Amino acid sequence: MKRLIAQVLSVQPLNAEMGLMQLRLPEDAEKAQPGQFAHLSVPGDRAHLLRRPISIYSVQGDVLHLGIARKGEGTHKLLEAKPGDEVDLLYPLGNGFDKKTHEHIAFVGGGIGVAPLRYTMENYAGAGCYGIFGYRNAELLYAVEECRKTGAEVIVCTDDGSAGVHGLVTGPLEQLLQEKKVDCVMACGPTPMLRAVQKLALEYGVEAQLSLEEHMGCGIGACLTCNCKVKVKDGETGYKRVCADGPVLDAKEVVFG
Repeated sequence: MKRLIAQVLSVQPLNAEMGLMQLRLPEDAEKAQPGQFAHLSVPGDRAHLLRRPISIYSVQGDVLHLGIARKGEGTHKLLEAKPGDEVDLLYPLGNGFDKKTHEHIAFVGGGIGVAPLRYTMENYAGAGCYGIFGYRNAELLYAVEECRKTGAEVIVCTDDGSAGVHGLVTGPLEQLLQEKKVDCVMACGPTPMLRAVQKLALEYGVEAQLSLEEHMGCGIGACLTCNCKVKVKDGETGYKRVCADGPVLDAKEVVFG
């Protein structure tokens, strides 16, 4: 991890609620692993001192693509950046997904959780893999065609049935698990989705890696703002820091409240 100053190349919409920021990284920037993230300062805004944790959408050479959701004033200002602006960031941070020896992976994402899976599939996906992405409606789809180019089969689910499967991502996932078509699940999305994915993976005895979403302060494990409960020895529980020990954790150790 390093503190870097990167130059904004462009900011473009991904959908009505998200934007894609492209940054030119310095030559000495470390290559991020799938599932890691960047921690950005809001450029030129002293009113927003805390950095924003942002998902890595893709990395092409020295160009970093970040998927940014419009959540508050800070992210709105990030998405208002102009070409040539400079952004202060810590990059890359956290522990990401681990492919190990898995060949048939289901990448399960919900909403803004699809963004880090885009980069993960760029590195890990191929024939025999699946992307299962959930959106509220057809207007909010993004990353689908890019992920199909990896060779994986991509299944779209929408809450209102306006595109793809009408329903939750857990439906197609359970079908794949029943048919023994996947040997690992990598998931990122809202907590209820992750809880449901965890339950299915444990039920079918398949490894699952969950990328957790938590509010962060420092992003490097010092402030303990993003602690999450986990299982430790002898059935006891403890805590891990999502920013430093995660954001990706083994589903077997995560304890959801």
